[in-house]
Amino acid sequence: MSSVLFVEAFGQLFQGADLEGIVSEDAGDLYSVFEARAESMGWSSTPSSRPARRRPLLWHMNEAELTAGIDDSRIGYVQVGLDVGDVERTRAPVPSPPVIGFRYAPLGVRRRSVEPAVVLPALIQCFDDALRRFGDVELSALQVTANFLDPWTQSYPRALTSGLNWFNTILKGHVDALIAFDQELLGGQTEEALVASLRRKNTGSFEFGPVVAVPEQHSVRAWVDAPPVYSISPAHSGLGVSVTLSEWTASAVAWVLAMVIDTARSIEPDVSSFAVRVTRL
Repeated sequence: MSSVLFVEAFGQLFQGADLEGIVSEDAGDLYSVFEARAESMGWSSTPSSRPARRRPLLWHMNEAELTAGIDDSRIGYVQVGLDVGDVERTRAPVPSPPVIGFRYAPLGVRRRSVEPAVVLPALIQCFDDALRRFGDVELSALQVTANFLDPWTQSYPRALTSGLNWFNTILKGHVDALIAFDQELLGGQTEEALVASLRRKNTGSFEFGPVVAVPEQHSVRAWVDAPPVYSISPAHSGLGVSVTLSEWTASAVAWVLAMVIDTARSIEPDVSSFAVRVTRL
């Protein structure tokens, strides 16, 4: 199955009178705006728009939609595919009798999926940029649902810690938030083990822990629009992790999500499908 990330934004989207010219049929929908932003930044491309020899750097586009005014609190969502990594050989399929009209055979190669920790900072910033083309966004939470990831093989702490100085310039910022996740993310570990691993890393102005109870309204939610093959059970223990951020921005929340996911997968490499949510308190 293809590896995918599904990102949902929760909060409110205010469309003032001065934004009527933006929110129009001529401006396109969230899909086209997100796609244009991603391509202009070199983060992604679609098969129909990229040259034959070029492939997306971080993801390929699947779908996106505004849901403000439709859902109670969800503003919109975006789904991307991650199978854009390096090519690797796979086990050759068992030979089968030829099919009339077909002369090709599977090549026994595939592209590895890119790690969420690499993708999320750009993906969530792109998502936030696209949402704000349609109005003033008041973001209360972001949830990431991952499905069918390849086994974890390499941590990316340097890629994450190298960007910390972007947040360190906010010296007096202090925003409390809550990280909730399903049991799939933890694998066989405990919430305390996850916090301990997070605290051993360089997290700059971000402070993780302690383990706290998660109110039901802040828990991970099932991906209501998911096809059955991509759906996961949002079972959880009722516990999560507190976190302090220097600012409440899409880039800061993306950094938290990337660090939590990378840390969890470094402990449980075979974790492939899970949901993580960060909510401002």
